[in-house]
Amino acid sequence: MEVLKIIGKIVKGGEVSALMAMHDLNLAPRFSDRIVLLKEGEVYDAGDPKSVITPESIRSVYGVEAIVEDNDGGRPHIIPLRAI
Repeated sequence: MEVLKIIGKIVKGGEVSALMAMHDLNLAPRFSDRIVLLKEGEVYDAGDPKSVITPESIRSVYGVEAIVEDNDGGRPHIIPLRAI
């Protein structure tokens, strides 16, 4: 978490951008302005975290029924319910 916070501060300084590959779908929206969601190696969806991380996209990409709520910072937080 500390490394992600440091990277965030550097990026917010405006001099550089950062590209990260993350597999934690609850952590990625906390530190990302834009998310690219892949399905079978192809781009399934891309955009801001709220438009990409939805119950429909989680169902389609991962085969999991989930609730998506906003966390304290207003970013999507996934609560998995069951595999489909």
